Amino acid sequence: MKYFLSFLFTINTLVSVISFANENLKVASIVEPPFSRIENDTLVGFNVDVAEMLASSINLKPVIIQCPFARCLTMLEQGSADLMINLKKLPEREKNLIFIEPPLFVQDQPIRFYTLSNNNISINKLTDLLPLVVGTIRGATYFPEFDNNTKIRKVDFTTREQLVNMLLKGRIDTFLEREESIEPLISSQEYKDKMTIESYQYNKPVGSYIAISRNSSISKKAHELSIQVNKLIKTQVINQLQAQHLPSEALKPTLKK
Repeated sequence: MKYFLSFLFTINTLVSVISFANENLKVASIVEPPFSRIENDTLVGFNVDVAEMLASSINLKPVIIQCPFARCLTMLEQGSADLMINLKKLPEREKNLIFIEPPLFVQDQPIRFYTLSNNNISINKLTDLLPLVVGTIRGATYFPEFDNNTKIRKVDFTTREQLVNMLLKGRIDTFLEREESIEPLISSQEYKDKMTIESYQYNKPVGSYIAISRNSSISKKAHELSIQVNKLIKTQVINQLQAQHLPSEALKPTLKK
């Protein structure tokens, strides 16, 4: 009898392994320079490289799903996507998502407000935003004082490219983002000549996590993925990927002191 039970256990284990081997790892990803960008109609970059490494570690094939941030987050929460890279850990998100510890890295670049250089606008404190129209990414969070302020007029867009274009066209007065995500979206000269970075900023470091849907079968692999993430960090692979995909130093826009 014990040999029969051992045989059944072996068969079940093999079936489980084969089942996972035939699955795809569905990775929801936004266009997020410098960590993910479009080259020759294909999404490439840091996020994609990490996804491929993680998928390989659990014998899955990565399938990158390009989507706007709000849609990516909804797909992840519902389980139609398995995983997302570079996501902020928030209590309300933990209801549907498992955040893999530790974070891949800590984003320490401040969130800054961008304006047009030829506009007579100064943003030195949060209340300076009250008469302005502020562009934001739909579904994103920035910092509590801004997110929870209902008096600030916020207009949602789906991509950072739209934020830049709407500012250059004068459709919004300002938007907020980290410099590393804006520099690759505009020519160096235009960035320097037409845009100003305001003095007001939010400068609290934020962990950048890998999140897994609790409604995905991949949630069973959370512990294995955590081990792999720790390995990638300890062996400096994450640092090497960041250095590889960070843009070269660009001309800076005017920076208000």
